[in-house]
Amino acid sequence: MQDAPCRLLGEIRYPEEYSFERVGEIESEAGEVLAGAVAGMDVARLEVTPGPESLRFEVACEECSAEDGAAVSEALLELAGDGPLGRLVVVRGVEEPISVFYFSGEKLDEITLEQP
Repeated sequence: MQDAPCRLLGEIRYPEEYSFERVGEIESEAGEVLAGAVAGMDVARLEVTPGPESLRFEVACEECSAEDGAAVSEALLELAGDGPLGRLVVVRGVEEPISVFYFSGEKLDEITLEQP
């Protein structure tokens, strides 16, 4: 495993009524969308894992910000425009806050968790 101090962990959960074709479209487009969204970051690893109920992904990089997480989430809104629920967790160094993004349709919400 690459030793990178920053991780973007995400999931796009498919609605139950999705057809296999729609799930396939998301799975085939997600890697390219993610690669484009993180192109400006120093990425050590990008992993996309499709599953029966959701698509999960992880990006390991040298540094990232809440703004980077928002940009990745906004890029994924294109895939989630018709119903999937997505979330992205940005984990930085131990001293840094954790950012969580929830997205679906055209809506993007951010929560920041500070160190206690």
